[in-house]
Amino acid sequence: MPTFEEQAFAAFRRGETERVGRLSRAELTRAREAGDVAGQVDALCMLARVAVRGGDLTRGGTLAAEALDLARGAGDRALQKSPVHILAAIARMAGEFDAARAGYVESIALRHELGPAEAVVWEQLNLGHLELRTGHPEKARELFGVVWNYATEHDLGDLLAYAGLARAVLAETDGEPAGAARLLVQAEAALRTRGEVLDPDDAAEAAALRTRLVAKLGQAGFDAHYAAQEP
Repeated sequence: MPTFEEQAFAAFRRGETERVGRLSRAELTRAREAGDVAGQVDALCMLARVAVRGGDLTRGGTLAAEALDLARGAGDRALQKSPVHILAAIARMAGEFDAARAGYVESIALRHELGPAEAVVWEQLNLGHLELRTGHPEKARELFGVVWNYATEHDLGDLLAYAGLARAVLAETDGEPAGAARLLVQAEAALRTRGEVLDPDDAAEAAALRTRLVAKLGQAGFDAHYAAQEP
């Protein structure tokens, strides 16, 4: 039977945010009554994700920080991985780039130490977006290349979709708005095929990219490039 975290995260990826909230509140109550620190950390992290998707970064940060305090208090480095990741993502979304970079560096170190390897690559993807937003396109290109190669080699459909979005953002940065529109629709189509929606930080990247592409191509031009690639 899937664990709470597996069930909740899968539902979150499907966009079933209200269900995730219900599951997480029930799990948090259970874990507190049982003195289950790991269960509390998992539930708080999922509630933080729910808050962030709802646009409440402050609430999300408070919940993730509580989870991190519990994990550190328990002396369990594995439990620190999710809250550190979430706090880094919140900092990135809030434009607090120094804090985001420190968080991603810590998160990557934890994942290198504890695994799995795939988790390292996901965090490298996030760091790549941060590098691009802070004016380091070549660092971003290198990280996105690592992610794309890993996802292709291991046939990871979810990671490929997210890596496709990263390639779209990079193409727009390189002055190729038409190519960026093509890559964007392909990434979004891949997610629809999987029955998934973007995580909040990546959804913000996609929305910002779409806005920039419309400004460069015009609405009609963007729609034409987009429609030409729709499956």
